[in-house]
Amino acid sequence: MKIEENDFVTEAEAGTYAHKTVTTSLADLNEATSQTLRPLVEFVEAAVNSDKLASADLQVSDADILVQLQTSIINLPLAYGKNIHKIMVGDGEVDVNVYMIIAAPEINRSKLRIDELMAAEQLVKDPDQALDQFTDWLEAQLTTLAENQQAAAEEAD
Repeated sequence: MKIEENDFVTEAEAGTYAHKTVTTSLADLNEATSQTLRPLVEFVEAAVNSDKLASADLQVSDADILVQLQTSIINLPLAYGKNIHKIMVGDGEVDVNVYMIIAAPEINRSKLRIDELMAAEQLVKDPDQALDQFTDWLEAQLTTLAENQQAAAEEAD
């Protein structure tokens, strides 16, 4: 999937991309990570198949954690549309990639981590591989989050 850089910026700033939110508990997320993430991958796959930008969000109901799977041309969340506009260079038509995002107070100093999953076209070709990689990534982030929370609790004591 490709998109004109200016069209991407316009959609990101206006928030006119496809959007879906799923809610789960932290216990359910830890217990069935892959099953919980599957609807996000399927939503992004359907959006890419329709040549639409997308954000699939997983809100953890009992913790300050937001997990997102987004299509973008840059490794910034779509919510940062105005900032994205400032750093675009007018490259014309560019590739769309899929990014994994976690926002949580204890994930790191910036409270945000974003990593590229794969090209949007690759996700469509192999959604199971995308789900496996997304699951592995999120499990690692949840481990980091738990370790950072433990360290913060120990420092507070």
